[in-house]
Amino acid sequence: MFIDEVSIKVVAGKGGDGVVSFRREKYVPFGGPDGGDGGDGGSVYLEADEGYNTLSHLRYKKLYKAEAGQNGRGSNRFGKKGADLVIKVPVGTLVRKENRLIADLTEHKERCLVAKGGRGGRGNARFTGASHQTPRFAERGEPGEEAVLVLELKVLADVGLIGYPNAGKSTFLSAISAARPKVASYPFTTLNPVLGVVDLDDDSFVVADLPGLIKGAHQGVGLGIEFLKHVERTRLLVHLVDLSAPAPWDAFLEINHELASYNQALAQKPQLVLGTKIDLPAASAQKEEFKEKIASFGYEVDFISAVTGENLRPVLYRIKKKLETLPKVGKLPVEPEPFATVPLSGPPEFSITRDGDGVYRINSEALIKRLMRFNLEQNEALLRLDQYLKRWGIISALEDAGVKEGDLVRIGDLEFVFEPEDY
Repeated sequence: MFIDEVSIKVVAGKGGDGVVSFRREKYVPFGGPDGGDGGDGGSVYLEADEGYNTLSHLRYKKLYKAEAGQNGRGSNRFGKKGADLVIKVPVGTLVRKENRLIADLTEHKERCLVAKGGRGGRGNARFTGASHQTPRFAERGEPGEEAVLVLELKVLADVGLIGYPNAGKSTFLSAISAARPKVASYPFTTLNPVLGVVDLDDDSFVVADLPGLIKGAHQGVGLGIEFLKHVERTRLLVHLVDLSAPAPWDAFLEINHELASYNQALAQKPQLVLGTKIDLPAASAQKEEFKEKIASFGYEVDFISAVTGENLRPVLYRIKKKLETLPKVGKLPVEPEPFATVPLSGPPEFSITRDGDGVYRINSEALIKRLMRFNLEQNEALLRLDQYLKRWGIISALEDAGVKEGDLVRIGDLEFVFEPEDY
C-alpha cells in the first residue's frame, strides 16, 4: 500500500551513569577513585534511501528508540556509547517537528538528526581535586531527546505524467522503462505514484506515473490533494490526453484548471503534450483538430501509441532535450530547531513562583537538566547540590520570595521541605 504521510515518535538513548569506584589492589589499601564515565546515548537519524518509495514500512510501528549508553565501571573503564538508530525513508521525504519543517531529504543517503542521545554521566574519578581527593559521588547520564515527527513524502522525479484517468500514462511508462504499473481498461487504474527510470544513450531520467486527476481535484475530489502535492516536485510535466475520447481538448483544459486552482505555479511548469492511442481510429480522426486547438493555447503536440510504440523514441529525445534546459528541483526552505544546550558551568537562569496550594516552584529548564545528573541517593551528591543551590543564589532568592521554614519547594520532579538551619 502506498502511504505518503505518517507520524512517529523517536526517543534517543539515555546516557550511561558514571560510577563511584576506588582502586582495590593488594598493596594499595587506600586507592584513589577510578570510577569511569557512562557512555553517551545513541542518537536517532532519518536517512533517505532510494530503495524505498513509500512510507508504508513506518505505518504500524509508532515508537522508535535508540540504544542507551552503558554505565561506567571501575578501573577507569568508560561505558560504551549506545548505538545510533537510523530510520530509512524514501528520497523526497519532508520532516516536520512541532509544525516546523526541519529537513527536506532529496538525496540518496542524506541524513537528518532528529533526536540527540543524552550525554554520559561522569564517574567519581572526574571530580578529584586538591581539596577533595576521595569523591564519593558520580553523575547520572542525561535522558535522550524525544520528538514527535510528521513525515510527508512528495515524489521526486524529473518528469511527472499527468492526465485524466485511463489516458494511457501507465502504458506509456511501461513502454519506456522497466516499471510495471498495473494497467487495465478502466479509470483509476493507478492509485499510487509509480517511478520508472528511462535510459537513453548515456543518460537517464526518472519518470513518475502519478494518480489520475479528475474535475474538482484541487478541492480534494477523488485522489485530489494526494495527487497534486506530488506534481510539485517534478521538473517537467508530460500531459497525456486520450484522443479516442470525445472532445479531448476539454480534458486538457480541465486538468490545467485543476493544477492552477491548487497552485498557480503548477500550471506554469513546462509541459509537453502527448495525444495518445493514435492506433485507434477514433483517435486518429481527431489528431489535426486537437493539434490546432492545443497550439492556440501555446503548446506543441506530439502523438504516440504506447501499444504499438509509434513515435515513442523521438518523444523521449524531446523530453531529454527539454530536461537539459531545466534546473534541478531545489530543497524547500527548512527551519531547523537548534537543540537546547545547557551550560556545564555558571548559574542557570531561573524564576520563582508560588502555586495555588502554597508550594514554591523554582522554574528553570537548565536547572532541571542539571539536577537530573545528580544521583540523590548518594550523600555527597546531596551536599554538592546544597552547595550549588547556595552558590547560584537560589536559596537567597527563595527567602526573598517569602519562603518560610516548613514550606514545600519543587524543582521539576524534586521536592524538599525548606529548613533554614540546613543552609
